[in-house]
Amino acid sequence: MFITSLYRITIFAWQSFWRNFWLSLVTITIIILTFISVNFLIIINISTDAAINIVKDKVDVSVYFKPEVAEPQVNEVKTYLSSLTQVKEIGYVSQQEALENFRQTHRNDSDIIESLAELKDNPIGATLQIKAKNIESYPEIMQVLDNSKYNDLILDKNFEDHKVYIEKIQSLSANIRKVGLILSGTFFLIALLIVFNTIRVAIYTHRHEIGVMKLVGATNWFIRAPFLVEAVFYGIIACVASIVIVYPILNFIQPYLNNFFLSQDFNVISYFNQNFFKIFGLELLVVILLNIISSSIAIRRYLRV
Repeated sequence: MFITSLYRITIFAWQSFWRNFWLSLVTITIIILTFISVNFLIIINISTDAAINIVKDKVDVSVYFKPEVAEPQVNEVKTYLSSLTQVKEIGYVSQQEALENFRQTHRNDSDIIESLAELKDNPIGATLQIKAKNIESYPEIMQVLDNSKYNDLILDKNFEDHKVYIEKIQSLSANIRKVGLILSGTFFLIALLIVFNTIRVAIYTHRHEIGVMKLVGATNWFIRAPFLVEAVFYGIIACVASIVIVYPILNFIQPYLNNFFLSQDFNVISYFNQNFFKIFGLELLVVILLNIISSSIAIRRYLRV
């Protein structure tokens, strides 16, 4: 009995789908655009995250020691900083290396080169280049260093030079996510409204059949079910169509992403392949759920059963 009812409900939903074919096509097109828009936002999000991570990986903070600070003292500070959980790695630049780097930077400035030649002692101290595990950890690391007993050994830190830069990176990342959420919500709302009106028209189209079904004693569930199944059809067809459209787009943009990142490591196609069911499965589930909710509201409002 259940199989027979399910078969009849599916047939009724399919007939309704084809009876209002052009309206169904418009509805599916809107849902496809919603799918594509959400996936486009996913591409933007993961690309932005990759770009920000590349920038973050290049950010470090240099701590410049006074010229009179000996190498063992610098190594002691390095050991102290390495014990912090926020620190990823620390690079050491000796006094001699720092002097050579300074000479290379100012090799075209004859006055500076001549002044260095006249000095007996190396006027430049050693440097520690600190890289944090998270870009948000730099202020905390600097605060720990400022409050330590080693602060008197330090001539300067270039954290303030990076502070504004770091804040801009964090702000950009947060704003992109906010815009993505707003746009996704907008497209889902449009799709929900379209499905609502499509089901309402379908109910109006079948008003005579519904009247007959009531007269012969059909249950409320049996009358409602075909419209809910029709809403599920919209989601499944739109999801399959969006997959067929999205993958060629991914193949098209991948070379441009490789050129942008100057690397073959970032592969958006591999990301979608690895997360295929997570991405499209979740999107399909959300769309079907929204379609069912929208259809239920339309049925309750326009179908007095």
